[in-house]
Amino acid sequence: MFKPKKTCDAELNEISKLLIMAHHGWGKTTQFGHYAKEYGKGFILSGESGLMSVKDHDIDYLPFSSWDGPHDPEKDVYSFRGIVRMMQSPEFKAMGYKWIGLDSLTELADRLLETLEEKHKDNKNTFEKWGEYARLLTGALKWIRDLPTHVCVTCLAQEETNDNGVIEYWPMVKGAKVGKQIPGLFDHVFCGIRSTDGDRDNPVVTRRLITDEVRGWHGKTRDPRGRLTPIMDTANVVELFRLMDMSDEQFAEYQSKKGK
Repeated sequence: MFKPKKTCDAELNEISKLLIMAHHGWGKTTQFGHYAKEYGKGFILSGESGLMSVKDHDIDYLPFSSWDGPHDPEKDVYSFRGIVRMMQSPEFKAMGYKWIGLDSLTELADRLLETLEEKHKDNKNTFEKWGEYARLLTGALKWIRDLPTHVCVTCLAQEETNDNGVIEYWPMVKGAKVGKQIPGLFDHVFCGIRSTDGDRDNPVVTRRLITDEVRGWHGKTRDPRGRLTPIMDTANVVELFRLMDMSDEQFAEYQSKKGK
């Protein structure tokens, strides 16, 4: 029986796949708190030193200290690959997580490169190391992206001056070529920016989100109704997803209230 699906089916709009990229201290990890409030139960793969910014939320997580090194849950030692294997178990699936977070891609890439540098330490052909690095890192990201839940991956941003002397911002991972491929793996790439106004004694810090190619940042979004502007006056990514998920009537009402 030929029964095609429809592009307007609700199932296409139910889950989001996001890469959030910003400098230190913008509030990338804080987004997991917004996810918990909006979507409910979530799980974080954490390669960072701590999750203090979401300490006031009850979110499950496991910390990884290597790509595929020692993994012994009884001793509270975990590797990224070991956690991935646990995530494929019936026990994990039974937890009913609504979203998955990776904090952060920068740390995961560093742990992978550490493993490959040891593996290829006697290999004079560096192309093999970097080829394996690109294959494994993009493969891991695709696996996380394709999980049947909301996905939020955090990443530090790094500056790069292009051939025209223009500063651009890309995911901070080793290997510039790989870093430039990563945004293409996600439906949404939001870039966090921060500005400071006021005087020294009374500074006012404003955080915003870039959703498009703006000021050297490589943001993007799947926004078929055109609800988002290139720069959004919010530091909460969930607010952007709410706007995109609104019906036309709801969005018109939102616009009306916003204009008052």
